[in-house]
Amino acid sequence: MSASADSHRVTLVAAPAGYGKSTFLGDWVRNCDLPCAWLSLDRFDTEPARLFHGVVGAIQRAASTLPLPGSDALLALDQGLAHDRAASYDLLLRALEELTEPIVLVIDDVHLAGPALANGIVGVLAASAPPSLRLILSGRGHTSIQLERFRYGEGLGELRAPELAFTQEEVAKFAWSLGQDAAFDAGSLWTMTAGWPVAVHASIVALAQSGNVPVTTPGTTPGTAAKHVPLADYVAEEILDQLEPSLAEFILRATTSDWLGRRLAVELYGRPHGGVLLEECIRNGLFIEEHDYRGGESMYRWHSLFAAQCRRILERRDPLLAERLHRVAARYYQDADVVECATQALQGRAPRQAVMSLGAHWLDFVLGNDAQTLERLCRDLPTPWSEDPEILMIRSVCRELAGDSTAASELTDRALSRTFVLDALRRRRLEGCRAHFEPTPGIGRKEHHAAPAEAGRPSREVPADGHSAASSSGLFLLAQAEFRLHRTGELAAALLQTAGGTGPPKQLEAFETCAQADLALAFAGAGDLVHASEHATRAVERGDALGWSSQERMAPAWLARGIACYWNDNLTAAQTYLAKAQRLGSDLFPSGPLSVIYRVLTDCATGDPARLAESSSVLESFHARGLYSVSWNALHTIAVAKVAEAQGDVDGALAIAQPLGAGGHGALVDTLLVELLRRGGEITAAQRCTESLAHRRGNSYVDTCVSLTEALVAHGTGDTAAAHERIEHAVHRAEPGSVLRPFAERREELSELLVQHAVWGTAHESFIAALMARDSQGDARLRTQSYWSLTEREREVLAYMRSIMTAAEIAEALYISVNTVKTHERSIYRKLGAGSRRDALKTAAKRGIV
Repeated sequence: MSASADSHRVTLVAAPAGYGKSTFLGDWVRNCDLPCAWLSLDRFDTEPARLFHGVVGAIQRAASTLPLPGSDALLALDQGLAHDRAASYDLLLRALEELTEPIVLVIDDVHLAGPALANGIVGVLAASAPPSLRLILSGRGHTSIQLERFRYGEGLGELRAPELAFTQEEVAKFAWSLGQDAAFDAGSLWTMTAGWPVAVHASIVALAQSGNVPVTTPGTTPGTAAKHVPLADYVAEEILDQLEPSLAEFILRATTSDWLGRRLAVELYGRPHGGVLLEECIRNGLFIEEHDYRGGESMYRWHSLFAAQCRRILERRDPLLAERLHRVAARYYQDADVVECATQALQGRAPRQAVMSLGAHWLDFVLGNDAQTLERLCRDLPTPWSEDPEILMIRSVCRELAGDSTAASELTDRALSRTFVLDALRRRRLEGCRAHFEPTPGIGRKEHHAAPAEAGRPSREVPADGHSAASSSGLFLLAQAEFRLHRTGELAAALLQTAGGTGPPKQLEAFETCAQADLALAFAGAGDLVHASEHATRAVERGDALGWSSQERMAPAWLARGIACYWNDNLTAAQTYLAKAQRLGSDLFPSGPLSVIYRVLTDCATGDPARLAESSSVLESFHARGLYSVSWNALHTIAVAKVAEAQGDVDGALAIAQPLGAGGHGALVDTLLVELLRRGGEITAAQRCTESLAHRRGNSYVDTCVSLTEALVAHGTGDTAAAHERIEHAVHRAEPGSVLRPFAERREELSELLVQHAVWGTAHESFIAALMARDSQGDARLRTQSYWSLTEREREVLAYMRSIMTAAEIAEALYISVNTVKTHERSIYRKLGAGSRRDALKTAAKRGIV
């Protein structure tokens, strides 16, 4: 707040009720070094005269308490508003201009003044006051004063709900101040309340009043206890009753669902202008914010606790309306979000609607690796719907996937004994459910094995008789098993390719989209980064069309993108994609934990301490859950070792990696381990680890990394020929998929070796030159001013001049004409005072340009 007041003439503090705006500003004013005037508004301050009187009086009281140079004219002002309002406003502005030191005017609860605020003295001060007046406006939501010109012009200080909300640490500290002990689970309470201060306070008080039950007691958590705190009356009185009746009614209806778009807002409100009122809620920051874009429209999410209180209010006022609105929401979500549909249907006392939606979309859950949620939804159905044959069959599938064949068989028998209650359509659907999980001839592992194909892309063998939808599902699940075993991806890719082109498109659209997302991840795991990116892009596009952009089933596509960007050394994009994959991914499927591993690797590469600390914390959180097998333990160990290495502790990294021995783990683990062993001087162990990767070098980035490590080992022993042979092999494998990260990671050691290799001779001159150009641009050494006198294009040409490429070859690599290259070369010679390419490179090297 102090920094904002120092650097901005106008500061806006805007947040809904309960965020402590007045308390916070009061504390700040009492500790501020500047003289501060305070004015609290109410609904009667819509009159211009009353508002002028309040503003002038507040400023004069502050000026008289701490006498300011040049305040005489200000203290002499009449607090009454003249008949000519403009004259009174001008007198105040001139008096403020005479001040030689700044004064702060805090106007609290500006929302109570309504539209009159912009037309009165406050609007004049915001628009025309001299820099000596620092104006701070505090209120709920959007103010009537036009502030956009400040935001995009001279600057506007802003503090909103995210800045005023409690952090998790502040929740813990506040709980301790109210008598909670160290065992208090502040994290759960912070997650549930999103740091809304009044909700945090009410939740802790409710816990204390209920006997101060420790949150570690089974079944009692801040999440469960705080949802029953008496906050509904506060929401009704302090928020809803302060709004226009139409807006308050809209909020009560629209909070039926935590998530909604404009179409659902209109349906819940029951009138065409529901979308307009939704916009008003967003503009005023009324506990709602835009989160995603799916199904062709923007989606918005209410603050979950606020929405829960609004639902409680509506249930008290009109329970029949509340149930009807839940049924409206269930119909809206029946094909878009089955979980939300079932939840809304049960709250609306319409279990049949939940059953129909589950029956139509159960396979989406299985393909999306979310059978646990599917089973929970089926169990939550009330009797007799929980005994519906279709629901029993779905539960049988879930039990079978969980490995409980006995329970699955029992549920199947119960389902088949009750099929007489089903109509023909649902009976056919039940039979389809059985068919998906019965053994199908010809889908065994022997018939689907991968063999290396051209450019490292796995080939596939397809049985001649084709496959049914059930067969395709079986192939898909086999591919998921390959992922769970953390294998390299070739067999998974073959299985998914075989499955992806079978079955009626209309019936298998969801399946094919899931298969394409997982196929992208399979290609990324197999080292085919080009096809990984292509399939991931297509899967995301198809997922967006289906409204799946924020669903778990899209996590493999985002992870594939992140892995490809990491190995392409596009670290900024990798961070974005991996964060999304982690947010969407399941703890029990690679899209969750593997995205954490790659986030750590990416943050190690960028060297950002804050990001690295955050990703390391997430890594340890995953590891502490104990959900993963030996393959995860190896990934966790090498990731922790990479963190230590990134922090400059190579000896510590080697000690951490010691349990991994000399390899024999997953491809990614051994690839990272072999380079760590080399850097730590463990050459013999590094060579043994290289041998363990012999059968995995069909993967482009694995082979590139290992080949570069072999080249550096050979160079260190003086075997120049072997070093250049290994570098040539590395660039041969790296160039098709732009595998740049291994070169960037070894930049310092490879820099001179790449120059020598260009002279030694290579079939990949353009790629080598591009690598050298990246090195010169990324070099952090101090450069002389002559470096900056070269243009960007001249620096690119200079980097290519380090190779033996001709002007024509450089032109082809840079997509420019030969004459343009020669023009740049002449300019470089002139600026460096050189007469030839050799002289130019020598001068550039002496001056630190390259």
